[in-house]
Amino acid sequence: MNPARLLVLLFICLGLTPPLEGQDETPPLSPRLDQVTVDPQTGFATVRWLLSTSPDVGSYVIYTYEGGTASAIDTVKSPAETVYIHTSSLARYISVAYVVAAVDSSQNISPLSNSLSTLFLSAGNDTCNNRIILTWTPYSNQSNPADSYEIRIASGSGPAVLYETIAASQTSYIYRGFDTGTSYCFQITAAHGGAGLSTSNSSCVTTGRERIPAWIKLDAVAVAGQALQISGSYDETATADDFLLQQYNPEGVVWETAASARGISGTVFFAETGADTSVIRLYRISVRNNCNILVAFSGSARNMVLTSAVTGTRIDLRWNNPFPSGDASYSIYRNAGYGWEEVSQVITDTLWSDDYSLFAGEQTMAAVAYQVTAVAPDAPAGASLHRSSVTVIQLTEDIFFPNAFISGGVGENAFFRPEFAFIPVIYDLRIYSRRGVLIFQTSDYSTGWDGRRGGDPVPQGVYLWSLKLTTPSGSTVARNGTVTILP
Repeated sequence: MNPARLLVLLFICLGLTPPLEGQDETPPLSPRLDQVTVDPQTGFATVRWLLSTSPDVGSYVIYTYEGGTASAIDTVKSPAETVYIHTSSLARYISVAYVVAAVDSSQNISPLSNSLSTLFLSAGNDTCNNRIILTWTPYSNQSNPADSYEIRIASGSGPAVLYETIAASQTSYIYRGFDTGTSYCFQITAAHGGAGLSTSNSSCVTTGRERIPAWIKLDAVAVAGQALQISGSYDETATADDFLLQQYNPEGVVWETAASARGISGTVFFAETGADTSVIRLYRISVRNNCNILVAFSGSARNMVLTSAVTGTRIDLRWNNPFPSGDASYSIYRNAGYGWEEVSQVITDTLWSDDYSLFAGEQTMAAVAYQVTAVAPDAPAGASLHRSSVTVIQLTEDIFFPNAFISGGVGENAFFRPEFAFIPVIYDLRIYSRRGVLIFQTSDYSTGWDGRRGGDPVPQGVYLWSLKLTTPSGSTVARNGTVTILP
């Protein structure tokens, strides 16, 4: 994509207006991210920052930050606001990092601020050793460091109360002073001088005999870029919540661990980053008890790999059934440059063809992307969808010119008309005599010249043609040549 066009799209996505020519293009100074914390009850993340010192800042953009990549989530359109609450944060499930950038009145964006991550607490019920193990991600803020962690515990339906304060160098804790058959919820707060800086999510366990899930289900395997996102569900009355994502190794005929996650309220989610999404693999979810033994397993499912082949204007798609046994219902999504659109649904085959010529007139770029979703035919409404990898097809905007035809003939040889692997956006075809006299002109790409002028046949021989058009990707084409009317 054209870099200037990409920049305009970025500003549109952020709700901003690109700077006009002659405006200030110097970005403002970065704000400083001062604090991120989690509401243990709601799981909402609160982000606080110190204002940029640049005088003309008009708004702030909030991002999540992972692996060196910032993903914008919202824009705070106030130069004085320093707090943002991320209500759709994943902070109750994982540690989430945030950064902030300032935007000035000329819509220049500052460099990203420093990155801060939420505290994520995990509580494990170790019935083998009659203890609860707390582990959490470390609090790291060089500008506002912690000197301790405060452990708060809520027993039953009671409020969370301070149980113990430990050194900031620790990121784990063993809790033994509990009653059996009781629900305990834990919170960790990073503090300095007794003042709280950042609070974790709330992680709960029920003491006593560990209850294994009566059932586990692998709901969906979805491809997202170079990552697999696997979601599952299980008997939420269970207390065992240590889940493993296992991948089948056909060479060793064994199941190998690919990722691990804690289940929360009957759901479990795995993100396998860096996966080779071009290879079909078989997955299942298992649960491990506190004695480190695998005790229950889900059914299995495969990731979907979508491939494509192009013949002329026909695009053939092929993919695999994610279910090892049983049928699936598929939907096809296409992105021709104006967003994902469902173009076919309730397909039971794993082959599907598209005709580029049918939508080429709406194409806004020289490539088209496809993705396939799948669900079991008997799945309830709202069930999670399996999603395939995305296949991107670079379209060739070819033009073919016949060099001769028979005036008054039949079929395709009865007229002169260029052939396209696309539908022109703007089209102008002209035919001239060898003396330069205009004989025929059309702006309709489907209309050809039949060798006549004003309804009367012209003599056999060589004629000149010129063509000007604009392709779907925005390229301008100008061609000229000769065509011969045969006897």
